[in-house]
Amino acid sequence: MKNIILGIGNPILSDDGIGPLIANKLKRDHEDVDILITADSGFYLIDHIINYEKAIFIDSIKTGKNEVGKVNIFCVNDFKTTIPYDLHSTNISSAINYSRKCGVKIPKKIYFIGIEIEDNYTFQESLTNAIQSRIENIYNEVNFIVENLLKIN
Repeated sequence: MKNIILGIGNPILSDDGIGPLIANKLKRDHEDVDILITADSGFYLIDHIINYEKAIFIDSIKTGKNEVGKVNIFCVNDFKTTIPYDLHSTNISSAINYSRKCGVKIPKKIYFIGIEIEDNYTFQESLTNAIQSRIENIYNEVNFIVENLLKIN
């Protein structure tokens, strides 16, 4: 079974780089899984998951409702979808649903791991202290979730 993990984010926008950072760390523990780092969004992410059995996206989220560093897991149905008017502004759940309707061979099982962050607007190549101080705990929690998701048939 081919699986892929995508670490999504921009490493020069402070905490937005948490997805790529965690995905890079996962490479040492998950050699049997394709792991990709990308700053793509919307329909551009679909190209990366075609012909895979399972996809796991790791990305930052900023809801303001959770403690910084909190790890959450979501599925496609947890997100509101919209009809795409523009490829550049389509959210991933809409892109997934639209791709499925068009018969694109994307995974039936797609999961999202969201890490609550503090800052994704400041141009800096480092994480905020709030995230940096929790990085090992975040990694351990994400790795535990990934291991369990990969076991699901």
